[in-house]
Amino acid sequence: MRNAILFLHGTYAAADLNYYKKLARGKYLVAVDGGYSFFRKSGLTPDLLIGDFDSIGRMPRTLTARTAVVQHPAYKDKTDAELAVDHCLSLGVQEIIIVQPSFGEPDQFVGNLMLLIRAAQLRRRMQGCSVHVVNRRYQVCALADGAGMISRGRGDIFSVVPISDQIILTLSGTEYDVTNLVIQRGESRGLRNRIIANPAHIRIRGTALVIRQFAHKT
Repeated sequence: MRNAILFLHGTYAAADLNYYKKLARGKYLVAVDGGYSFFRKSGLTPDLLIGDFDSIGRMPRTLTARTAVVQHPAYKDKTDAELAVDHCLSLGVQEIIIVQPSFGEPDQFVGNLMLLIRAAQLRRRMQGCSVHVVNRRYQVCALADGAGMISRGRGDIFSVVPISDQIILTLSGTEYDVTNLVIQRGESRGLRNRIIANPAHIRIRGTALVIRQFAHKT
């Protein structure tokens, strides 16, 4: 199954639409409730419209048969974002990109980060699917006992935030390379590094949020 991209409720600036349209190419397109505003502005058609529809405003009248609509009750145990992630996992996607164009409500933002942590910790049970939160300014993912490579990131600010009691961090291609650095949860030593090489590499034992702030808009 192809990769999925979820557009959440938020402010989609006109200057950012082309960036998000490029990011959406070739992916299963999901409008999460008020995230349908992206599709109104961009002219793209979602494959799925999902949520309790409390923030969508007026329901679109021009949906075609291509768009599946899944409505959930307003009183429920999961957020619209989590329900959308679960729906995509049921389709067998290999990667989920969650577009959160603006910070929005702090509880919703933190809740979305927790989705990344759950995904990283349960990756084997999720058939290896990876989940990211992105917008024009930054990208956030969670890494649990794994390694990764960052391409075309020179100049970007790079931060690692421990979620487990401690992590053991190895970085190369950054301003401050480290090997088997132990960072306890609550310590800030993993923050505000800078990528200086292409590619850069990271390896983590434990679970952490990995935050990449883009130096330049792409």
